Amino acid sequence: MTKTSSRAALLHVAIQDLHAGKAAQVERLPALAEAARDPALKALLAAEVERVREQAARLAEAGGDMGGPANLWMGGILDDAERDARTHQPGPLLDVALVGAVRKAKAAEIVSSETAVALARAEGLGAIGAAVAANRAEEVESDRALKERLGVLAGTAS
Repeated sequence: MTKTSSRAALLHVAIQDLHAGKAAQVERLPALAEAARDPALKALLAAEVERVREQAARLAEAGGDMGGPANLWMGGILDDAERDARTHQPGPLLDVALVGAVRKAKAAEIVSSETAVALARAEGLGAIGAAVAANRAEEVESDRALKERLGVLAGTAS
């Protein structure tokens, strides 16, 4: 196995990793949306699937080859969410757990995106940086909506 030895190579790995995370979400989020009982949460999660699909396409268009290994952190987060769906009683408790799981995925994506944007800027690759920055901005907005829903579901909304 060769070792990554340049910023450009690390950026390529970061983009592949972000894309693999998007692919995992496209595959696995629909079942989580189906497990949700709150209609507003179901709608947020369904919209999330479509947004993630668009974000994956944006990355592929800007970043080229999207081959590479599975995204381990996204896989782990989605594994936890699926476990929640199996082990929590359907209803508000499960819905709160699902919001938490999806928000964990968003937090990891936001941080990973910031790394990729910094690398793209350092390499003068504006198109890649812009694509990742656009995805990041969408993730931040989506996280805000999920946080608001969390307050309603947990009974702590103000």
